[in-house]
Amino acid sequence: MKKIIKQYILPVVLSMVFVSIGFFWLHGVPLIGQPKKEDVSYIEIADTNLTDDIRAFTEYEDIEKAVNMLNFLNYQLGTPEQEAPFITITYHLKNGEKVDISANKDTVYWGGKGYTIKDDNGTIFVNIIEGMFFSDLLVD
Repeated sequence: MKKIIKQYILPVVLSMVFVSIGFFWLHGVPLIGQPKKEDVSYIEIADTNLTDDIRAFTEYEDIEKAVNMLNFLNYQLGTPEQEAPFITITYHLKNGEKVDISANKDTVYWGGKGYTIKDDNGTIFVNIIEGMFFSDLLVD
């Protein structure tokens, strides 16, 4: 039995640990508890950088895009800069709950906490949200 553990199980477990550490080091830690697109009835998006208006979207394609955009918000461990967020997305779920996420180019606020966004993913997130949902306000 010890031979089987040493020969087969231990190398597999060690490999899984090293691959997991490498993934989180390269890509960052994903946000946990993201809403599923099937559970969202509509979304509200505010961009204080461009306007004070809050825009609501009910089309499935817009909801799907907004849920998929959360994949850019992987974070790294450490203390974030406490800057005000200017993109806020509120997901209104079909069961009546609301899920809020706010971000700027460096920090994401999720579940009442701030996290430092990995690499330049925050800039990409902000630019894509503004381009998809606020394109009429962008200057050429």
